Amino acid sequence: MAAKVGPMKSDNYGNQQPPGPQSSKGVAVSIHSIQHHDEAEDAHSGSGAARGNVINKAAWVKKKIKMRICNCYIPAEENDICQCGYSKMEHRTKQNFKRSPPEQSVDIPTDRLKWKCKKHTKTIPTNAFGEIEFVGLGGNIGKFVRVDKLTEMPIMLDMMMKVWELEKPNLLISVTGGAKNFIMKPRLRDVFRRGLMKAAQSTGAWIITGGTHAGVMKHVGEAVKDYGMAYTNQKPVITIGLVPWGVIQNRDTLENKQWSWPVEYYIDELPKEKESFLDPNHSHFIMVDDGTQHKFATEITFRANLEKEVSQRGTNTGDVAVRVPIILLVLEGGPGTLKTVTNALKTNTPALIVKGSGRAADILAHAFKNSKPVESDENENGEMVKKTKKCMDSALEKEIKEQMKHINFCKEEEMTTHIERIKHCLAKSDLIHIFEWDTGTGALDFDVAILKALLRANKNQVMDQLKLALAWNRIDIVKSEIFADDKSWLTLNLDDVMLSAIQLNRVDFVKLFLDNGVSLKEFLKTKRLLQLYKYGSAKHTGSSRSVLTQLLKKMRRKKKAEGNNGITLKEVGELMQDLLGDYYVPYYISESRYADAYMEDGKIKEGLASVVRIPLGVELPPAKKVKEEPDFVNPAQELFLWSVLNNRQDMAKLFWLQGKDAIAAALVAHALLNAMSERTEDIELLAQLTENTNEFMNLAIGVLKECYSTGEKKTQYLLTKKLSEWGNTSCILIAVKANNRQFISQTACQDLFNSIWMGGLTQENGTFRLLVCIAIPVLIPFLIAFVKNEDGEPVHGEYRTHLSEQNQAETSLALPSQRSRLDSEGGKKYETKPDGKCRKIAKKFSSFYLAPVIIFYHNMISYAVFLCLYSYVLISTFEPIVSEEEIVLIVWVITFVVEEIRQVSTIESTTVKTKLQSYIKDVWNVLDAIAILLFVIGMILRAIPHEETFEAARVFLGVSLVTFFLRLLHIFSVNKNLGPKLVMIMHMVRDLVYFVVILMVFVLAYAIASYAILFPKTELTLDNLKSIFWRPYWNIYGELMLDEIQGKGCTKVAELYKNSTMPRCPTESGKYFVPVLMGAYMLMCYILLLNLLIAMFSYTFKMVQVNTDMHWCFQRYRLINEYYTRPFLAPPLILIGHAIGLITYILKKCGKASCCQTTNAFVNNVSNERELRKWEDVIADTFHHKRELADLETTEYRVKTTSLRLEQLVNKMDGLQEQQKAVTVTTDDTESVQKTLTEPNLVTLGKRIETIEEQLKWIVESLSEHHLGARRAIPEVNDARAEEKKQEEKKTTESRALVCHMLEGQVKFHTRSRFSPYPDTRIQRFKVPDDKVPWDVEYPVYNPPHYTSPIILAKPNWADNMDLYSVPIAERKLQFNAIDSVTNTKRFSYAGNYPVKQGIPLNPMGRTGVLQRGLLGRWGPNHVVDLVITRWKFDENNKKMLKDGKPQFEFVAVKMTAMETWALPESILTPGHPPTKHLKIKFSDEALNLFGDNRQQKKEIKKQKENILKKGKLIHKGYADDPRNTDNAWVESTVYLYQDKEHVLRHFSFKLKATTPDLPATWLTASSKLSLHGAHGYFLKLVAEMLDASF
Repeated sequence: MAAKVGPMKSDNYGNQQPPGPQSSKGVAVSIHSIQHHDEAEDAHSGSGAARGNVINKAAWVKKKIKMRICNCYIPAEENDICQCGYSKMEHRTKQNFKRSPPEQSVDIPTDRLKWKCKKHTKTIPTNAFGEIEFVGLGGNIGKFVRVDKLTEMPIMLDMMMKVWELEKPNLLISVTGGAKNFIMKPRLRDVFRRGLMKAAQSTGAWIITGGTHAGVMKHVGEAVKDYGMAYTNQKPVITIGLVPWGVIQNRDTLENKQWSWPVEYYIDELPKEKESFLDPNHSHFIMVDDGTQHKFATEITFRANLEKEVSQRGTNTGDVAVRVPIILLVLEGGPGTLKTVTNALKTNTPALIVKGSGRAADILAHAFKNSKPVESDENENGEMVKKTKKCMDSALEKEIKEQMKHINFCKEEEMTTHIERIKHCLAKSDLIHIFEWDTGTGALDFDVAILKALLRANKNQVMDQLKLALAWNRIDIVKSEIFADDKSWLTLNLDDVMLSAIQLNRVDFVKLFLDNGVSLKEFLKTKRLLQLYKYGSAKHTGSSRSVLTQLLKKMRRKKKAEGNNGITLKEVGELMQDLLGDYYVPYYISESRYADAYMEDGKIKEGLASVVRIPLGVELPPAKKVKEEPDFVNPAQELFLWSVLNNRQDMAKLFWLQGKDAIAAALVAHALLNAMSERTEDIELLAQLTENTNEFMNLAIGVLKECYSTGEKKTQYLLTKKLSEWGNTSCILIAVKANNRQFISQTACQDLFNSIWMGGLTQENGTFRLLVCIAIPVLIPFLIAFVKNEDGEPVHGEYRTHLSEQNQAETSLALPSQRSRLDSEGGKKYETKPDGKCRKIAKKFSSFYLAPVIIFYHNMISYAVFLCLYSYVLISTFEPIVSEEEIVLIVWVITFVVEEIRQVSTIESTTVKTKLQSYIKDVWNVLDAIAILLFVIGMILRAIPHEETFEAARVFLGVSLVTFFLRLLHIFSVNKNLGPKLVMIMHMVRDLVYFVVILMVFVLAYAIASYAILFPKTELTLDNLKSIFWRPYWNIYGELMLDEIQGKGCTKVAELYKNSTMPRCPTESGKYFVPVLMGAYMLMCYILLLNLLIAMFSYTFKMVQVNTDMHWCFQRYRLINEYYTRPFLAPPLILIGHAIGLITYILKKCGKASCCQTTNAFVNNVSNERELRKWEDVIADTFHHKRELADLETTEYRVKTTSLRLEQLVNKMDGLQEQQKAVTVTTDDTESVQKTLTEPNLVTLGKRIETIEEQLKWIVESLSEHHLGARRAIPEVNDARAEEKKQEEKKTTESRALVCHMLEGQVKFHTRSRFSPYPDTRIQRFKVPDDKVPWDVEYPVYNPPHYTSPIILAKPNWADNMDLYSVPIAERKLQFNAIDSVTNTKRFSYAGNYPVKQGIPLNPMGRTGVLQRGLLGRWGPNHVVDLVITRWKFDENNKKMLKDGKPQFEFVAVKMTAMETWALPESILTPGHPPTKHLKIKFSDEALNLFGDNRQQKKEIKKQKENILKKGKLIHKGYADDPRNTDNAWVESTVYLYQDKEHVLRHFSFKLKATTPDLPATWLTASSKLSLHGAHGYFLKLVAEMLDASF
């Protein structure tokens, strides 16, 4: 029966429990105290709180966790040893230490009583608990506890969850197998470690082992260690070791009497008999104590009970939690492992057997693979069900017994017991799964095998399978196992799983569910959305909680709202409005069906009386039938906003694609995330929010560009379309309010601004033409080009972007009005009649004067006249009697005041406070307010009839005039060249403020010190305070005032300098010291601070200059918006427009102007909204598709793909290496081994198959002749072998090409020249990355070791006698890049001139990681000659053997015993011998002697030798990538090919042998898979290309 996985319910502690009794009351109380303390710890910080937490947990452990000791001495067979394993003295010591009554320890003869745990032991509070530090092993720290073997499992699990603070697992992996002397094969070890860690990390699993530092437990620990080193930013894998207390070596050090942590544990001795060390890489240890010592396997029952208890708890997946599944991994093992597997299968725990790991695992795998399936009827829940089981026949039983005998598995009398256990296992064959690691793909899918085994154990429970996969977050398993078939998935069945997938941020699962029929409109109800917001605000959501919950709490504190423990959709709307601004009105606020929804007893109701909150962190009751549950028009939008507010970036992008209004959604997300980042103080969270903000901005810009390239007109519709589902705003307004300068600077937005700016005028009208027409209005109809509609009539002075391309009716509807427009049908389409000539001219004048650009020019001219009038009044006519000019000036300023009031009132905000806040954000508005305020103060002072106030009024009015002149700079922002300069000025003024703050520190210090020295005992008056700072301030500008310091024309009489008759004389010390102090002061101000200011200004200029256009484009919007909304009359006539606007506003408020409709150029209603939205969705999908294709072309993706392919290649190469190691090839029987490993066996097998096929055909024909054939036609034979062979050949070709590419790459970066260790030594080369190899690349830390072989230091005749590093530079007289006359050696390089530094040559290819000569004799190039002697490879039919359509060839190879590699025959060139002559000598001395085995063969070979040598071809001459190369000596090779084209050598049936015992030689078949010395593999590749042969 398959392992059941069922739904869970919650216990009192928030844990998922199965139906049944709850934990004990005492446990509940104690755990509650821990939870209460944890809450208190959250409220207090510091070491005191942490220490209190530790004490609290320790007290709980002392109270609840016990250990067991023997209290009854029963002698065993050994002298002075109790049956528990402890000595009699240890019994007494324990009794004295624990202060137990001495009468409890009783001596009883062995023949009278047998020792029993429950009867002869007692429990006392544990003395081993806390943290353990493994000293000398990286300082790993784990947690441990010594527990009684009879401890209740709920208590154990609560200790693990609450005291150890472990998260609930989603999977329990129990590992069993070889405990000692278990040696994994290298490849199996890699497969096991990598797959186990991937499965544990991806699923959030607990791994349970035996916990000791031996066998399979040690391999698990090392896997955890490797994972922790490779993935430091991931959560650690929980590895729990359950080990008997009595078998732990050095366990006395764990007894923590003082409760001080961590305890130090050493592993520095050899393991004792019957004891084991703890594994240092496990994270937790449970030391099971039954009162015994030196007894293994005493924890098995405890482990089984703990695993069972864990499995009864629920996975960490919320409402769709299922019981934690368990799987047993079996590697190797003995009889105990076989028993463990049998017991596990009895409890319906699936087991994964690793075939090839040895012993018990191989026996089980063999039995499973070779047993026969048998069908039987079984009663399951009252119904007879057919099930297939596997049974063992007598032949298989005999095979298994022979296998057990062969590996000495057990005693012969125990075999029957083990055979029965195997039969019980086969009866549960549906729970057994075999993993064959040596199939070539094991390293990639071991984790998949684990998870698939669990799913197949529950194959009849599809929804439980889906919930498990969701808990594991393994979408690959879902696609391959659950959604592989064409099943009919009901949306109702997937709704709950969909909800949990969204909560757990399982993006791939959500996407899969949407692709398989989940309808968001049916799925998303108000109840579920409230559940999501409740979940997003709960404690377990991590970083998202720090944003959403904190923002809600801040908003509630700000509004002083009650009930801070809940959340409603209305609050979500208020939060969004608080983040975006009150211009954004979410329908959570505006529509009562969302604002008034509340929850009661799990039901969603509607009401206006009150809003009931959902408590944060409290689970909702089970959902019941909902009455009139409201739906959402665009559910993807609601989920998108939820994802953004919870900082779920990937989920947000998924729902962004599913939703509508792609540009608006991306802009809202950008604005929300930007506002959230401004309100968080978490540095990591801030970086994440900033990254997410930029991503959504790029999405908005990308879709906008795609739209603009497709249709410019439609794009402008999108930018200004009123978004009823996004706060009744528009895309352009959202971007502006969020300061999204990069979006505003896009071409589409700027074209929109140009259209608004020009109004009904075309872009052809230049500035000069417009100014001429302003001066001479009569020329307007003749000089100005107007935008015309389809009837050829000019647009009536309006924003023209929304001209419809379809018909005139849509045009009239889409046209927004800058002014109030009368529409008798209340916004419906209105009819137009053909206009006469006079009316057309009137429309042209109207279009001209209503264009924002013309309004701007009028206001600019008006403002210039105003400044002239103001200047004239202030200079000439400003007298106590008010002049007519002054009255005009006052009226003019009043129009400014009224205009500023109008600007505040028209800001897109709902409250006066927010309007004012928006108003003062603009610097130019602040400047306007200051100028008007100063003017008003000046006029008030002017009205007071006093001379002093009149002069003060003149001062205020003068400063006001300066401010009005500065306001003139705002006009320049319309110019593309001058506008960015204003931005620079603003940034520099900000820098100047900071600079002045720093400067004032120096000014104050010098001013007070110098004045105190010069003029001591000075009274503090306003004049004196002025004098203190007067001189230091003007010193900055070069006014030194040395006369005052030197005291010329001064007096020391107090009466004279106090009444300012004469200046006061300075002190004598001041005359000498203050100039010195002033020099230092001027040095700091002029040299240091002035240059600092220049540097600040330069930096600001560069930063702004980079984004000049972006800043100007955003600044331009403000100017366009300002003049678009202004009345068309310029001041002071603008009062007329204000009066009309005020009257219209009053009539509208009174309800008497319903026909007046005011529209906005930046927010418009469009008639074809549905078509426009569909068009945008198509563009967004296209853009997303292009992004996905671009991601596939990124370097990161290519590196990932290449890495995967290389991993597969390495996996195959590892398998080939193991196969090569399994076959021992000797020198004498090379040919016989090759014949054994080649194709004769395969050929024989193929012939036998063909014979069988012929026999089958004969049988079919015979049956047909006698009319005994089947009715259906003969099935066609599916040549699967041919297809498989084709695929294999394709993979082989790809692998071969990759290897060739790797060979070329090795030569390019002389990779083999950087291999460690250096040949024939243990010297490790200094690590040199590929990018640091060239000498011209700086590598300051490069410090390679020095090495020269003792053979070279013995100074043989073929080596240089001089050690360049041991002699002074002046004595280094070897000649490089030339013929060395001293040694008669050519030191030229085939690669050209090589660098020589201080008389020492440098490797022309770059660094190698070793200095001096190593194994090479010559400094610089060491010229060698390599010869390639080849022959074609023939089969037994005397035909060339082909591979991939190309002939194969063989070559002569010699075995380099020192490096255990095959190589080409090679020799170092001696001076005076050319390469060809040298080759002939070596061919005779070396290669020829290899061939001959008798004189007759030698004569024939010598006869053909000359012909072979005459036809040699040079295939390479240059640098050789050799492992012997160093920084100062390297190999350069000349390679010749000698091809036996006449097929002479193939006729000789001689055996190859070496001339010397340590130089074996053979014919090898050329292949890219061969591992050859140095660059010889590359040379063979060149030969294959020249011969057009297979390689």
